[in-house]
Amino acid sequence: MASFFAHLRIQQKFVAVTTLFTVAVLLLLGTATAVVSSRFLYQSVEKQGRLVADTVANLIVNELIYEQLGLVEEGGLIDNYVTELYQGRKLDYLFVAVLDSNGRVISHNDFSQYGKVYDRPVLREAGRGKIAVRREPGPPARLEFAAPLAIGNKRWGTLYFAVSLARATAASRRTTAMVVGGGLVALACGLVLIALLSRTFIRPITDLAAAMEAGESELPSRKVTVRGHDELASLGRAFNRLIDRIHQVTGEMREAHERLLEAEKLATLGVLASSVAHRINNPLGGMRNCIAMLRRRGDDPAFRQQYLDLLAEGVAAIEETVGQLLWSAGRGRDQEPRCRPAVVLATVVRFLEHRLQRAGIILEQRLEPGIELALRPHDCNQILMNLLVNAIQAIGRGGRILVACGKTDDGRGRLVVTDNGPGMDETVRSRLFDRFYTTKRPGEGTGLGLWMTYELVRKYHGAIRLRTAPGIGTSFIITLPLAPARGGPAREETETLAKGGRHEPRRSAHR
Repeated sequence: MASFFAHLRIQQKFVAVTTLFTVAVLLLLGTATAVVSSRFLYQSVEKQGRLVADTVANLIVNELIYEQLGLVEEGGLIDNYVTELYQGRKLDYLFVAVLDSNGRVISHNDFSQYGKVYDRPVLREAGRGKIAVRREPGPPARLEFAAPLAIGNKRWGTLYFAVSLARATAASRRTTAMVVGGGLVALACGLVLIALLSRTFIRPITDLAAAMEAGESELPSRKVTVRGHDELASLGRAFNRLIDRIHQVTGEMREAHERLLEAEKLATLGVLASSVAHRINNPLGGMRNCIAMLRRRGDDPAFRQQYLDLLAEGVAAIEETVGQLLWSAGRGRDQEPRCRPAVVLATVVRFLEHRLQRAGIILEQRLEPGIELALRPHDCNQILMNLLVNAIQAIGRGGRILVACGKTDDGRGRLVVTDNGPGMDETVRSRLFDRFYTTKRPGEGTGLGLWMTYELVRKYHGAIRLRTAPGIGTSFIITLPLAPARGGPAREETETLAKGGRHEPRRSAHR
């Protein structure tokens, strides 16, 4: 609602607010009138019913006394009272009955009801010695009256009748319709008055707004006409002075704008260059490690071939980074978003193995076999590389890193990287995924690794959570969609250990 009003013009806001206020007032008054009218009609029916109940009950009590004295024939006059009351026109009677002290019908406008026993809540209330009234929803909606036939402690029975509320309900609806009709007429008149007032008092402000909008696409030159000496006139004169000032500083603003555009271009180029450099730096580190190992044991043909293959993979990773750069320029095609974390992790570990050994860090893997994430292999490599390098740098020496992969309860893939490093406080945690934010010394980090990880996870409709605190280490928990099942059985690409007829995920440690 607030955003809707924010886009309205001031005249539209004035009309909307005053209209809503008028509607609210009319609605409140109409509702109150309808409720009061309806309550009055129902109370009128109840008042008449109570009066009838009291009058007829007294007549029937007198008749019962005369019957006991033997002055009149038993039951004759009571039946007449019941018949006359039922045929009365003042109220819409549904039935009229006289019950004895046990609730049995001794007189009724419907002869088929004679001898029946009634047990209604209103009859139990009348048993306390007062006229009882109870509203029943129906159908049909009605008021039930019960008047005790008693004098002192002597009780003969109860006068019991019901009055339909159909007439009162119809009258209430007619009143409501009249109130609604009158409210609509009043609303129409109010809208006309609101429109006239808005044109009279809001016109100067709308003229000022129009003049300001006219200057949005070009140098503002339109001034407003000032009339009078009130606050709106002062605002118009201030606006005209502002137009003059804008013309004086136009040249300076254009120069500042050009400098700002140049700064934005440089910042964009800086972000792109830093991102590419960061993505190339990790495979270059692995390649330097391979060269160092070859210098030590390059005479061994098998060993040499193994590390030459790793060098080739590093070159391929750099080539793929360049390919991604070309792809962003419209010169490449994306790969299928499907990868096995176990296979990707094995490649990453080979590049980091020397660094892990040198720092004395144990890497443990708990990977559920056969899981395929809806993620490009290169992007999965980048995510794991960033998180593992971050963990190695956080631990320093002599720590432990755990990489786990499994499924969540809702059928998504979960990738967890945990280290037992020093952890992070809330200040670092709140900015951890910000671009260019780093706590490392110069030359150890660009501040782009975790930001790139965050962006990659978001790209594949995933989520990344951080669990850390000073002194307890850090866990990065990533959830990603699983890759769709293939048409045929997929080849198992992860190493497994046959144990008890089941396949257990491979667990390995690098020190």
